[in-house]
Amino acid sequence: MNFSHVIASSMIALGMFAFVACDDSSSASSSDKNGSKDDVCAEKVKYDCSVSKGTVVVAPNGCDSYKVGDKITVVFGTDVVDVSYRIMYRANDEEEGWDLTESNSIPASEVVVDGKTCNTFEVVLNPDDVEPSDEALIVVRPYNKSGLGKSKTFKVEE
Repeated sequence: MNFSHVIASSMIALGMFAFVACDDSSSASSSDKNGSKDDVCAEKVKYDCSVSKGTVVVAPNGCDSYKVGDKITVVFGTDVVDVSYRIMYRANDEEEGWDLTESNSIPASEVVVDGKTCNTFEVVLNPDDVEPSDEALIVVRPYNKSGLGKSKTFKVEE
């Protein structure tokens, strides 16, 4: 086998691999770019906590379901400077909600407020405060100022 034959065979193999890789990643039509909830939930989520003049909650992202008593991770971004922040559970968007943090708020010293950094906190869906719901959501609210952020709805079971 001569050298040019090895090079040509390698180029063909690489070309076929590139074609298959491109075909798999670009198979979605332009109408599918927003994706369904199932598509979004199937992917590994990379959080974008960018926000201007407010608070954004990116996790829970609506993909998971939990049980009362579970520990969950809340991820949010904010550019609202305040003395503390509340993480609250709502069974639906009509309710005021219940505080999930142990001291009812997170001190400002534990929150980055640059409008791009993701803040991550674990909270427990305490059985004394949380009721099961198909429309549950997490709300993050600066204690004294406006800038409420809401998660996508998710399910909480008994």
